[in-house]
Amino acid sequence: MTEERINNIISESIDLLIESKKNIHIKKKNKGKFNALKKRTGKSTEELTHSKNPLTRKRAIFAKNAKKWHHKGKKK
Repeated sequence: MTEERINNIISESIDLLIESKKNIHIKKKNKGKFNALKKRTGKSTEELTHSKNPLTRKRAIFAKNAKKWHHKGKKK
């Protein structure tokens, strides 16, 4: 295999990986659960990232990261 072919394979693999990460899908049954928890407990996202419950921690970290993304149609 030539070096050029190897570079093409790597480039295509990276492109596929990036493309697969573009669309995040949250199941309907889970939408709003984190915000409901925040409202119910009165805690912030940052406080919930230190929760003992692993699912709560996971949701809090996801929300913290999602805040940095460019959301289509939303005005800041």
